[in-house]
Amino acid sequence: MQPFTLRTPRLLLDELRADDAQAVYDYCQDPEFEKYLTIPWPYHLSDARYFITEYVPRGWASGEELSWGLRTPAGDLVGVVGLRSKLGRFDIGFWLGAQHRGHGYMPEAVRAVLDWAFSTGFADEISWECIAGNLASASVARKLGFTFGGVRPSVLPARDGSHPESWHALLRASDDRSLKPGWPLPAPGAAPAPGSTPAPGATPAPGAAQNEGDTHR
Repeated sequence: MQPFTLRTPRLLLDELRADDAQAVYDYCQDPEFEKYLTIPWPYHLSDARYFITEYVPRGWASGEELSWGLRTPAGDLVGVVGLRSKLGRFDIGFWLGAQHRGHGYMPEAVRAVLDWAFSTGFADEISWECIAGNLASASVARKLGFTFGGVRPSVLPARDGSHPESWHALLRASDDRSLKPGWPLPAPGAAPAPGSTPAPGATPAPGAAQNEGDTHR
């Protein structure tokens, strides 16, 4: 499959370029990425270059993982969304640079990918998962109409090969996109419980640190 672009009212989703490596490297120094993603840690500039020049093109060529860079109208890279079709299922992953959280970019971008996948018949249903506790990522999935499916070990292995307790959800092409009950999150607009500590970016954030294969799961 050849890379293609998607557009939203505020973002361009397009192919990652070699000159994005520094931005990817900078974003991936976020300690929350160590906690919630499966990227190498410590994360080096060489990892960013490998991701952009080898991992992403290979995913597009095989059709097994489609990755888009998220860009503002000024052309700045702010994050990544990936749609994976490995392991007998489709799943969505994403991350957003810390300084770009709180603007609603990630729900907007992921919605564009979901709409494309369902409208073209590329996928009939798409899964989502994150390590339990990643409120920001879960907030994005809830906003997009995913149905929470409970807590169980991750499908994708963590950096150390383990399968940590994770939150899982599913969205079908036939589903409406309304908010579904059952999420382990405060009600939309509700204040956090006394003494609680929202995940960074959940105030609100990808967009949060979610998963994303080497894309950066």
